[in-house]
Amino acid sequence: MSHPYEGMPAQAFWRKTVSAQAWAQLDFKPSTKFKLTPSLKIATAGSCFAQHMAKRLESFGLSHWVVEQPPAGLTPERARELQYGVFSARYANVYTVRQLRQLVEFAFGLREGDPPVLTDKGRFFDGLRPRVQAGGYDSLADLRADRAWHLSQVRRLFTECDVFVFTLGLTEAWVEQGSGIVFPVCPGTAAGEFDAERHGFVNFEYPEVLADLEWVREFVAGVNPGMRWIVTVSPVPLVATATAHPVIVASSYSKAVLRAVAGRFADAHESVEYFPSFEIISSAQSFGQYLEGDLREVSPRGVDHVMRQFSAAFVEAGERIAVTASSIAVQAAAAAQVECEELLNDRP
Repeated sequence: MSHPYEGMPAQAFWRKTVSAQAWAQLDFKPSTKFKLTPSLKIATAGSCFAQHMAKRLESFGLSHWVVEQPPAGLTPERARELQYGVFSARYANVYTVRQLRQLVEFAFGLREGDPPVLTDKGRFFDGLRPRVQAGGYDSLADLRADRAWHLSQVRRLFTECDVFVFTLGLTEAWVEQGSGIVFPVCPGTAAGEFDAERHGFVNFEYPEVLADLEWVREFVAGVNPGMRWIVTVSPVPLVATATAHPVIVASSYSKAVLRAVAGRFADAHESVEYFPSFEIISSAQSFGQYLEGDLREVSPRGVDHVMRQFSAAFVEAGERIAVTASSIAVQAAAAAQVECEELLNDRP
């Protein structure tokens, strides 16, 4: 070899891969550190986009492990309304890595004090998951009992699951002054009232996000050494920003930080893989073909492409199943059911 590039595989060259192929045929994940099999307990968490991934795992013959099951007698409609099965436990959307860290801290008794409680019209709402109990709780005792059960199931999840799929969504968040507890959405949007003296804005930076993610990995490895990770970055932009920047600029910052963290995290650990759902949807070379009319939401066709790539990469003998009209219809129906508290930041 006269220089190192002569020995590189075709995937290393733009001309041989990107320029020479249709976008739908481009292989975004030619190899992985591990494969997924039906016997594995696969848990999911993260932003709204992670819900799409959770819905599709079983179609590939995999097990989406739902540890927090609805109580007996609850109708399927009511169970869905209360967000049973949306993720592996009823933590609702975990938008920031700091949220994930504090969830683990509360579940394993590493944080003192109770999480915040929000009130609205005589009803009680869990500050860490204000939309998970539609209409709120009748009493503070009911809220605390349900929270205790939920955290016990989160503890079981991290103790027993084989693979944890986490989608990084946001860097912006609102925190409770003093305790530093981070909310999934700004108080006053989903429930409760905003208090400028009590609630502060934070936009997490690369070192903070990476440190939180590394802390979670290290802690969980202590209770479940065999757990592996698949990390992704949500391709869905911010619905609104609390910074002084235009939302499209603020969103670019947020995604850049999260993508950099996810890449560093995966490169540093054999037990962690990165899956490029962000690149499949958001690369300029996709010509925005997978976006809805608002140029923000991912279309069912886009979700289908992401999950076909996921199957090809992680599932033994996985195939890039052709898109069909029926599969698009199914995805469209599923997309309409995605729970996304962030939308409350920009209510019409």
